[in-house]
Amino acid sequence: MLIREIVEASQGTLFCGDLDAEVEGFTQDTRKIVPGNVYVAIKGLYLDGHDFIPMAFAQGAKAVLCERVPDYIEPQGNMIVVDNTVMALGRIARYVRLKSNAIVIGITGSVGKTSTKDMIYSVVSMKYKTLKTMGNYNNFIGLPLTILRYKDEEAMVIEMGMNHLNEIDHLTKVACPDIAAITNVGTAHIGELGSRENILQAKMEIINGLREGGTLVVNCDNDKLATVKAGDGYQLKKISINAPSDLKANNVILNEDMSSFTVNVGGKDYWVRVYVPGKHFVYNALVAIQIGLLLGISIEDCIEGVAHFELTEKRSDIIMLQNNIRVIDGTYNANLDSMKSSIDVIAQYQGRRIAVLADMLELGSYSERLHREVGAYLIKQKIDIVLTVGEAAWYIFDEVVKSKGKARHFNSNKELIDYLNSMIYDGDVILIKGSNGMHLKDVVLALKEAN
Repeated sequence: MLIREIVEASQGTLFCGDLDAEVEGFTQDTRKIVPGNVYVAIKGLYLDGHDFIPMAFAQGAKAVLCERVPDYIEPQGNMIVVDNTVMALGRIARYVRLKSNAIVIGITGSVGKTSTKDMIYSVVSMKYKTLKTMGNYNNFIGLPLTILRYKDEEAMVIEMGMNHLNEIDHLTKVACPDIAAITNVGTAHIGELGSRENILQAKMEIINGLREGGTLVVNCDNDKLATVKAGDGYQLKKISINAPSDLKANNVILNEDMSSFTVNVGGKDYWVRVYVPGKHFVYNALVAIQIGLLLGISIEDCIEGVAHFELTEKRSDIIMLQNNIRVIDGTYNANLDSMKSSIDVIAQYQGRRIAVLADMLELGSYSERLHREVGAYLIKQKIDIVLTVGEAAWYIFDEVVKSKGKARHFNSNKELIDYLNSMIYDGDVILIKGSNGMHLKDVVLALKEAN
């Protein structure tokens, strides 16, 4: 990319440098700079990226995108000054996206975005050279950086996350998807948004950047998404297990280590196998297959793509310990929907089922009610033992105990780890799940070290 293109796209000013100089790659992290990169100086809560401009040049950066040039920095390299580096990064990414000939698929939802992205990528890659969001780079910084990795790919699979209204609106207008998918509307971030109706509104912002004639794919088994209708300028495709839809899973079989189901395409039934457990992965597979079919990928290739997809790490990884003890690591994040999905998975296993659960954060005034709902769901699914830690998770414990279930609450992760190591035995299946801020990864690591 030429410096003049960056100046034009970012609506910035060249402070010093050569408009015809060429750069490759963007990063906001000086530790990841390779020669020829553009360093994007971003002011954060605790650190100001502008203080690292000299280090960026020393590391080999060819250009810097910044909001100001500190007085102590001598003009060097290519320095582009913009009003806001985060917004400018989005403008540059939009420029690259629109200049490309790639098909763009955008995904959002309360839960399942990353795993659905992984599955869509696997399906789309059966026919097209494809770029995807790495990890959960799905915000105002991560999404543009994903698009700016574009080289000559024929498709991009882009994840979009949000905490508030108008955030998906910004992201979708950067990515300009040809196809958009909403996995579900749950309770994640309900503390900030106030209601599931507002969450639906926030997720539906994805159509604001949808290309003319594009397609929105939704899971119509979700009560909120079932209300979505086709709109002006875009088509609607529905997937489901229970409700009438364009692509429906029939004959669903849920096993400990996989799921299978049939879909009817062109009047013929096809078996689909998903080699990770959980009903939620059936929905993910349906979204991926529907998008594959929209892109002209054969049903056979769609099925093969689903069968061979690779799940992003830390998304309910299953860890085998000695003595046939399984640990289901769901420590990356948690909300009501992902909690229930994980409980469904552990409920399918034989042997003693132990749920180790911590707080679901960002629920605001809904916190007690939703934690108690988790407790009631544990009883419904007949989980054998429930261990909780955290102020809000006490409500899970209390609900289980009130229903005569077996539960114990702890004041710290250390107390929990000591007890858990003292009571597990051969064949146990242990779900460990809570919001990332609860540091349950420490519990997983302790179990691995001790077993």
